[in-house]
Amino acid sequence: MLKKGFLGWLKLNMNYLFFRVKYINEENLELIDKAVVCPNHSHAFDPFWVYFKVPNTWIMAKAELFKNKLMKFLLVTYNCFPIERGKKDARSLVHAIKAIEDHEHSRLLIFPEGTRIKKDKERGRAKVGPVFIASRAGVPLLPVYIKKNPKIFSKVYIVFGKPIDIPQDVHKDKEKMQEYSDLLLDEIYKLKEQIPTKKNKKK
Repeated sequence: MLKKGFLGWLKLNMNYLFFRVKYINEENLELIDKAVVCPNHSHAFDPFWVYFKVPNTWIMAKAELFKNKLMKFLLVTYNCFPIERGKKDARSLVHAIKAIEDHEHSRLLIFPEGTRIKKDKERGRAKVGPVFIASRAGVPLLPVYIKKNPKIFSKVYIVFGKPIDIPQDVHKDKEKMQEYSDLLLDEIYKLKEQIPTKKNKKK
């Protein structure tokens, strides 16, 4: 009850008071059962905006966030688990795969660029982690585009793409993993074209 109450309060503040969040192509969520959900990342609220709309979501978060006891409690309560950035964190990868395999209709949220992209950068480099996990777990990737660096009280558009199937043996080939990772990132940023603008509204 406490979890639902806090989540409702959080959603009210993040989706309606401080930002006006609009979701596009929600029907694509019906195309997946289990999946690795992969958005771009520029704002601290990005994981929450996806979490509110995608049920049964587990989130990989940087290990530094778990050092504060209160923050750790909140993160664990909402299905977050730590990963050491910049290292081969085998334990977290196993945890991620098991989170998908051991729970019904589970979705794993990972940012393919690995970190938040600063305002002066168009995009980052695709990491292979999401493809590796999807290949090992036998699930598709779901590209998601979130409007970059939104200002407070502005509209935030979140666009869901169509699932990308990943061959189950790809995790054995580093070059193939990078190819699929680059393809994933391209698909994420293509979704930006579906965000309403003044020009296409007139059309």
